[in-house]
Amino acid sequence: MGRRIITPEALETVKGLGPVDREDDGIQRIDGYWDRVIKNIPGDIVAGWTAILGLFGVSPGAVGDLRTTNILWIMWTALTIITFFWTYRQTKVSGLPPAWTQVFISTFAFVVWALALGVPFNTLSFYDAKIAAALLIVFTLAVGAVQPKE
Repeated sequence: MGRRIITPEALETVKGLGPVDREDDGIQRIDGYWDRVIKNIPGDIVAGWTAILGLFGVSPGAVGDLRTTNILWIMWTALTIITFFWTYRQTKVSGLPPAWTQVFISTFAFVVWALALGVPFNTLSFYDAKIAAALLIVFTLAVGAVQPKE
């Protein structure tokens, strides 16, 4: 199973290309709701973010010193940018247009998951852990309903 969300339109496009090795591109069937949820959440990047928090000895929800907080903001920004390009790369399938909807959703998904983990967002005056957790639940369930056009 590839990372790209396979829609009916994408499957028809690939079928019209002739002899394409669908196994290599990960195209086997149209993705359902739970497939779209899983493919939209960049679990590899979220795991990397969690590991970074662990490396700096910051547990979710804790407040670190100013130096650590600044480093975490830089790392969060870097991972947000990496998420965009990594998802773009992982969703490339020959013969299909770029999966921009999925790229943007996955990038925003990383932001939401990092927000729910708390650090370094909990240093902002308006941050509320309960709202962040509720946003995570609603967002995660809602992304499965999005059927990309590409």
